Amino acid sequence: MNLNKKAIRSYIRSLRQSLNYSEQYKSAQLITNKIINLDCIHKATHIGIYISFDGEIYTDLLIKFLLSMKKKIYIPVLLHKQQHLLFAPYTLSTPTIQNYLNVYEPKYNIIDLISLDKLDIIFIPLVAFDDHGNRLGMGGGFYDKTLQYQKHKSHCIYIGLGHDFQKIPTSILTQEKWDVKLPKIITPSYLHWHT
Repeated sequence: MNLNKKAIRSYIRSLRQSLNYSEQYKSAQLITNKIINLDCIHKATHIGIYISFDGEIYTDLLIKFLLSMKKKIYIPVLLHKQQHLLFAPYTLSTPTIQNYLNVYEPKYNIIDLISLDKLDIIFIPLVAFDDHGNRLGMGGGFYDKTLQYQKHKSHCIYIGLGHDFQKIPTSILTQEKWDVKLPKIITPSYLHWHT
């Protein structure tokens, strides 16, 4: 990772963290309204989605809508500090705990965990992105490693979620060989939808 990525990450994270509840909720409403009308959502059964952290797009509203649509929801978990994410089932009554990165995840039984290839859709958080679907994450590489590992095996649709201000010019977002592009990204007023 170069200083440019560090600077971008620091700047965008500070913008995310400065949003108040009203701004966050409005963004969540706009994104949720877009998502629940997507054809791929209506066809999907098993959906992976994150619990919001560090100013990311609030996912609570979307999770409630998806559950009301009878979708099965799964949240990423970090198992024994491994690099690949696994997913634990989640409902509104599932208790959550903070993992070693202070991110909330469901309490789970090992036997209930599923891998990415069992999911129809996964919503992915991002710090920044560009018009080509390049994504800058938090720097841990968990999603990149998971998507890289699964990209030749899975029918899963990857959809990035972000705020409008997280879109940046392609010229300043350098990519590494292990970075995985997102064919689909949604913000309150932007839709990047390559098939």
